[in-house]
Amino acid sequence: MRRGPCFLGSGRAVAIALAGLVLPLALSLAVGPALAWQPAPSIPDPKAMPQWNYGADKGPSRWAELDAGYGACGRGDGQSPVALSEAVATTVPCTPLRFRYRSSPLYLTNDGRSLRLGYDRGSHLVVDGLSYELVELRFHVPSEHVVEGTAADAELQLIHANNRGDIAVVAVPIRAGRRVNQILRRVLDHAPAAAGESYYGRNIGVNALFLLPGRKDYYAYLGSLTRPPCTAGVHWYVMRTPLEVATVDLQRLASLLGPNARPVQRLGGREVQLACQAD
Repeated sequence: MRRGPCFLGSGRAVAIALAGLVLPLALSLAVGPALAWQPAPSIPDPKAMPQWNYGADKGPSRWAELDAGYGACGRGDGQSPVALSEAVATTVPCTPLRFRYRSSPLYLTNDGRSLRLGYDRGSHLVVDGLSYELVELRFHVPSEHVVEGTAADAELQLIHANNRGDIAVVAVPIRAGRRVNQILRRVLDHAPAAAGESYYGRNIGVNALFLLPGRKDYYAYLGSLTRPPCTAGVHWYVMRTPLEVATVDLQRLASLLGPNARPVQRLGGREVQLACQAD
C-alpha cells in the first residue's frame, strides 16, 4: 500500500473482497440491491436476502450469523465506523478532495434501514489523481463515526466506486443548529415514510456539493462498509467539521429513520491521517 494521506494506490483489499468485479457489480456490493434507475447485472431480490436490522434480534452484533457472506461483520479488525481524533492521527500535508459533482434528479428510497439518495452518473470524487463515481448517499442517525470524542446528531455518507473495484466513502457529521440546508429540506419533503417505498422527482434537482461543510479538513483511514456485507478495504474520508442543519429538519430525519448507526469498531493498529483541505 502506498503511504500517503489518502491510502490510495493498490486497492488490494477491495480487489480481493470484490474478486476483480467491474463497476456495476462493485456498486451493487457497495449500495446493496440496485435501485430501479441504476443499470446493473442481475442482483438478488432484497426480499430474498437476510433481513438484518439495527435491533437486538438481527442487529450489528448478530449480522455475521445471518448469512455466510456476512462473516466480515463479526471480525472486528479492519471494520468501520471508528473513533477519530488528533490523538490517534498523523498530520500530513494538505491534500485536496476534489468534488466534481453535478446536479441530479431526486431519487429516494426508504429501505427500512436507511434513507438512500441515488445519484445520476457523471459526478466524481477525485483524490490524489484517482477518480471515484458518486453512486449513492445514505443518512444515519446518530452519527456512526465519533470525531474528537463526540458523536454527531447524524451522519451523511457519500458512497463512491470505480471500475478497479475500489470503494471510497466521504462521511459528513451533521449537527443540529439554526441554519436551514435547502437540499436536505428538499430531500425530507419528498422522503418516503414507509419501508420499501421510493420516490423519483425528475424535475426536482439536488446537488451533493451543498451537503458538504464549508471547511473540509478530514481524517483518512482504511475501513469497511458499515452495513452488511461489511466489505473491507474501503477508503474513508471523514470530515472533521460538521454540517449544520436546522434542528427541526434533524428531528424529521430522526423520526423517519429511527436509530440506524453501527457501533464503533476497534481501530487496532490502523493508520489514521489528518489532512487539511487545500484551497
